Amino acid sequence: MSLVRVAVVRGPNLNPWELANLPAGAEIVAIGSRRGAFAAHDLGVDPLRLASPADALGRLPRLGQGLVRRFTGPVEHLFGLERALRGFDVAHVAELDMPYTGQALRAREAGAVRRVVATIWQNIPLPAVENPLVARRVRAAAAGLDYAIAITERARLHLTLAGVPEERVEVLPMGVDVERFAPAAFEPISPGRPLRVLSVTRLVSEKGVEDLVVAVRLLADRGVAAELMLAGAGPLRGRLEAMARELGVTEQVRFEGTVPYERMPELHGRSDVFVLASAPRATWREQFGFAVVEAMASGLPVLAGASGSLDEVVGDDAQLVRSHDAPALADALGVLAAEPGLRAERGRANRRRAEARYDRRHVADRLLDVYRRVLELSPRR
Repeated sequence: MSLVRVAVVRGPNLNPWELANLPAGAEIVAIGSRRGAFAAHDLGVDPLRLASPADALGRLPRLGQGLVRRFTGPVEHLFGLERALRGFDVAHVAELDMPYTGQALRAREAGAVRRVVATIWQNIPLPAVENPLVARRVRAAAAGLDYAIAITERARLHLTLAGVPEERVEVLPMGVDVERFAPAAFEPISPGRPLRVLSVTRLVSEKGVEDLVVAVRLLADRGVAAELMLAGAGPLRGRLEAMARELGVTEQVRFEGTVPYERMPELHGRSDVFVLASAPRATWREQFGFAVVEAMASGLPVLAGASGSLDEVVGDDAQLVRSHDAPALADALGVLAAEPGLRAERGRANRRRAEARYDRRHVADRLLDVYRRVLELSPRR
């Protein structure tokens, strides 16, 4: 069987975690923009870089970027993409509203590429689209995609409500390296040793980081020693440091900053529990949570906020917490501090779930099957 030629198109959003899920049994070319979020050495491949309006937009202040996107929608058009797709079997794009998704569909109509597949993360069932240009783009993509890969069941719902036929949609989550993220030896909490809580996230309010700092103080008031490690950067760093000082928990809250990815397994190995206490916003829900899955693969119990698809990813209501509810978060952490057997049991269950659902080798095999099957389907017009 000849190799399937696949162009993975992500513009500035070409990222190493998604590329790690691509199958070795296909001939893959990654196509990004010139000013992508990740350098080529981070991606592990040498991508084809095309110019994009997003390159110029990235130079503007955040407020300016927001104003432009408000009036134009996503600007991730890739100049020359239709020509670059010539001779490929599959163009693998992302999201219904991305300009390069429409470009790939036009390339298929022109005979440059045989099929167009899209990966969809959006998990708000029917998100409001006020910009008529973007609304037309979404309708055209929903009507034209040959196949859609939904990261979660909520993403599947978004697709079917948008008009993609159910038989053209498949749920396939992202995978992680379950050999790299593996359980360390279980360590009971000895007298005097604090519960080590890890959160790997951007320091913004919707990730529940303020609630975590408050929870550390509430635990201290109950006589429960806890140490919080925040790995990540973001605009709330200064506020969180001030909160820790005001609450008297400066020594218990450690700011790790942006941690190199190769050090992440070490952080998990030194932790007792992982927390991503996310909360929904009007225009955003937690779409997947790579960091949660890596913690599960590492054999850690997790506490995840009730936002978006996190309940589906975790698969265990006992490991969910109400959003922006610091007392409930402190209660859940207190239980884990007091019950080492429960921590170990949940950690083992999470590891089994990660091996069964989120092993990137299995994900890659299923993705290769998608590529082969979509070539047997008649193209949508």
